[in-house]
Amino acid sequence: MKVPKLPAGEIARRAAQATESVEAAKIARAASIAAARASGIKKKQTPRPEHGQQIFVFNHLQKNHVVYSLTRAMNNNAALSQLPFNGKKSVPAALRKDLWHPFAHIKFPPGTGHIGLSAFQKLREYRKRHELEWGDDILLDAKGETRKLKDRAKAICDQKANSVADMAAVLNRLAVKEESLKPVPKAPKGESIGLAGEGEGVDVQILWGDLHDAEYAERWAGNVEHGLMPAPEVRKRKIWESRRKDPRALEVEEVQEQEMDEEQILSPGQAKRITDHSKREAQHALSDAEKAQSDLATAQSLNITVEQLAARRLAKLEQKQAAREAYEQRMAERAEKINSDPEWYEKVKREGESRRAEKNLLSQPKAKPD
Repeated sequence: MKVPKLPAGEIARRAAQATESVEAAKIARAASIAAARASGIKKKQTPRPEHGQQIFVFNHLQKNHVVYSLTRAMNNNAALSQLPFNGKKSVPAALRKDLWHPFAHIKFPPGTGHIGLSAFQKLREYRKRHELEWGDDILLDAKGETRKLKDRAKAICDQKANSVADMAAVLNRLAVKEESLKPVPKAPKGESIGLAGEGEGVDVQILWGDLHDAEYAERWAGNVEHGLMPAPEVRKRKIWESRRKDPRALEVEEVQEQEMDEEQILSPGQAKRITDHSKREAQHALSDAEKAQSDLATAQSLNITVEQLAARRLAKLEQKQAAREAYEQRMAERAEKINSDPEWYEKVKREGESRRAEKNLLSQPKAKPD
């Protein structure tokens, strides 16, 4: 690759341009920050839900394990601690995200986080009882014979239907009794399950991954509202895909993005990416300016111009390239001659060995001392 020759004036102009671009980037960044502060418009931040206001239920696709969580993302240790040991390989060593999927999402009204925590506790207690207090339907098979340990462990791990029934049993107790339509007074000892907000008419919303799963329960009270989970967001198509399919769609998307950018404030992630990009551009421009300045200093120390320094470097590169091409040509000619005339190669090889022997270049075994 030949390096183009640049005159001294062009190199000096590029150095000055790089220095100016660095200063311009700093000024533009300071101006954008000042404009954002002066506008006083901040991004709308949705308040974080209260702890216990939401309960997330996850289901295992193969074994039908059910895990309750207070966070949207599953925690490895917290989830594995809910899975009982029902036999060999009944508890995985770690969670696999491809085998767990959202089963249900329980939402409580704002300010009722304590009720959600109490319901979360009851759901886990009921699930534990299902895993420890099972009857003949788990012990015996359809023929009335005792099941094998592997089949029994598989039946105990399947808590999908029991979990839906537990949700109905716990959430139905939050409804107001139909005969009085008023909050139920304190229940006698033995009738209450210790659930916070029991009989107070708390409205609960359940979003299901599959709405048919709600049919596992016999009855749902009127305070429970059912719905489907929102579909996952689809990422925007890449620009080259939209251009390949429909050029007009690209123009529409660009106009929509410009309108959204004008109406909305950049998110922290977008602002960080823009800042990092501007920093990289400033660093590249600064490195170009430093390189130009170093070339100028080298030329002054050698009492030559920058153009002459560039010419010297170009001459050295051309010499190296010519030497490399000559060496490759000699190697190619030698390989071709060896293939066409093997006797010549053997003759040259013998002559070389004889010359090395004459000059005592061949290693001779040393005689061992007596």
